[in-house]
Amino acid sequence: MAMDLNAKAAYIRGLMTGMEFDPASKNGKVIAAMMDLLEEMAATVTEHDNALDQAYDELETLDQDLDDLVADLYGEEDEDDEEDGEDLYEVTCPNCGAVSTVDEETLLDQESELVCPNCGAAFDIELEGTEEETPEDPDNQDQ
Repeated sequence: MAMDLNAKAAYIRGLMTGMEFDPASKNGKVIAAMMDLLEEMAATVTEHDNALDQAYDELETLDQDLDDLVADLYGEEDEDDEEDGEDLYEVTCPNCGAVSTVDEETLLDQESELVCPNCGAAFDIELEGTEEETPEDPDNQDQ
């Protein structure tokens, strides 16, 4: 973009030269001053554009460094959780209200009861979506 502005300003300056523009006339003085201003503005925009590109590059480098730092600090814990592959679930004892965690295999084993590690009470759990779901009123489904 910035180079385009400088090229356009140079093109207009070339048009003025090719048209034998008279910078000594009243109108010519105004147009010449506007052309000088246009060239200065194009140069300033080019400088700012270059500085902005440099700032974006530095910001991207800082962002990558921060990502590396976060990965170094927290990456190992995340990897350990992923390696286990076990989903843990919280279960609340109906007798004492203590919350304990069980793995998926224990949770889905319907042949054994869960035992509270706090009070020793044995209890069954009902998983959501495991009971046979029947429509409430089959006559009203198509309405």
